[in-house]
Amino acid sequence: MAAGAGGPLPNSGNTELERIRTAVAAYFPVYETRVGPQSLLLAVHADPATLAPRFDQLRRELWDLGYVPLLRRQMGEDFIEVIRRPRTGRSRLWINALLLAGTFATTVFAGALIYLTYVGGAGLTSVDFVNGAIYFAAPVMAILGLHETAHYVMARRRHLDASLPYFVPVPPPFLFGTLGAFVSIREPFPDKKALFDIGAAGPLAGFAASIPIALAGLYLSIHAPVVPGNYCGPTILGTSYGNLLIGASFFWEFLSLFVPVTLVSLSPLALAGWVGIFVTAINLLPAGQLDGGHVFRALFGDRTRYVSYAVVVMLFGLGLFYTGWLFFAILVLLLGLRHPPPLNDVTPLGTPRYALGALVLAILVSGFVIVPLSVPPGSVGLSATVTYPSAHAGAGVAADAMLVLTNGDPVLHGYQMSAAVTNVSVNESGSTVYLTGANFTAWAANSSWSWHLPDGSVVNLTGGSVSLPAAEFISVNASTGHNTASLLVEFSNPESALAAVLAFSTSQYCASSGTGTASTSVTAEFA
Repeated sequence: MAAGAGGPLPNSGNTELERIRTAVAAYFPVYETRVGPQSLLLAVHADPATLAPRFDQLRRELWDLGYVPLLRRQMGEDFIEVIRRPRTGRSRLWINALLLAGTFATTVFAGALIYLTYVGGAGLTSVDFVNGAIYFAAPVMAILGLHETAHYVMARRRHLDASLPYFVPVPPPFLFGTLGAFVSIREPFPDKKALFDIGAAGPLAGFAASIPIALAGLYLSIHAPVVPGNYCGPTILGTSYGNLLIGASFFWEFLSLFVPVTLVSLSPLALAGWVGIFVTAINLLPAGQLDGGHVFRALFGDRTRYVSYAVVVMLFGLGLFYTGWLFFAILVLLLGLRHPPPLNDVTPLGTPRYALGALVLAILVSGFVIVPLSVPPGSVGLSATVTYPSAHAGAGVAADAMLVLTNGDPVLHGYQMSAAVTNVSVNESGSTVYLTGANFTAWAANSSWSWHLPDGSVVNLTGGSVSLPAAEFISVNASTGHNTASLLVEFSNPESALAAVLAFSTSQYCASSGTGTASTSVTAEFA
């Protein structure tokens, strides 16, 4: 019989059935044999002290012959069920190589855009691609590669047929250029220990690699280039690379304790470390065929399926806050929620693996982020108070407005400022008259505005409606702990008036549609 052939086992006397029974009896005393339509069920005597190694040897022998044994314990009895080995496809290394090259290309492109944004460049150059490869693509590929290599090595140690890593390239606008990688295990897990070891090896290796990369990146971020507040960075198919926030997990906050908190922006290397920590955490979700599904199925048995159901419900719920979780929930559903049992679902794991399972759980909880990527909400506030100077040379009326600009986002933003006269009242024959039409326009056009900016510079403008030049924007970096900026505006007009309403407004550079604006007005009373 050819190994890997499909179909049921014969259900009557046959040399094939006898060969299976003889192979099993070489490792376990067989006291009953039952022939089913799809399998052969043998009741055996198993010594708990030697059960695991003997069953593993039997599994390897039967696999080579074209069969798969499953060990089950029912009503205090041990049974070995033998079925035909499923067909498996042949390895095609050219696919692995093509996906590896494609993923490296997409992550280099993503890294170039990230590096361009980091330094505040105007357009992509060869320098951006080189630095994007060094500081982003290479460390991300290293983290993913170590993660999958650990799966592969652990599978080979347990004598399981496993593929080399398959990397998944995704071009921008997906920010990071890849959806990760995976290793295909081409035969059933032999026992709970193998299931746990293979499932946990990848996340532990990837997490360990992410820590020094993240710390080195955070150190480099201390010396981040000073990017102007009006710099928006490149936008690819609606994704603005210069206007994104990353979610901070508990573990990321812990790593941030080792560097100053007044970061202007994250270096590409720090972002690569963040990606490694986050990807490790989501892989450890205890659902279906994820790494966490392997680990928690080994720890808690078939009861884990209820946790899988709960995780998918949670992901759909989190989709209300971040739409990416909806796609991830659908992916988990497509892969299957119920994890198949290992062939030997009887042998216990032992205390050390339960302790390691606690570490895996800690990595999941500390590295998970509800909203991993977001656009700053564009929260801005503007207030004004009016005072009256003793005199303005040549002015019929004068007033000073003290403006306070508040950046409600935890990042650096640049703001354009503008002002206008919106209402004027004058005294005509002892009565208060509000100017309209040409009279109002003529009066407002004679207005002078002297803007005293936070950096000490002064900008003089005239007219009824004025805006600071684009080069004279106001920067407020809320990440430094100072989220406000104050500026003085001296207003004057050579014509007299009883009062004038002065309106001020601000507009944030790079803000999303419908956000990043604020306005206020004050009434200057001159009589």
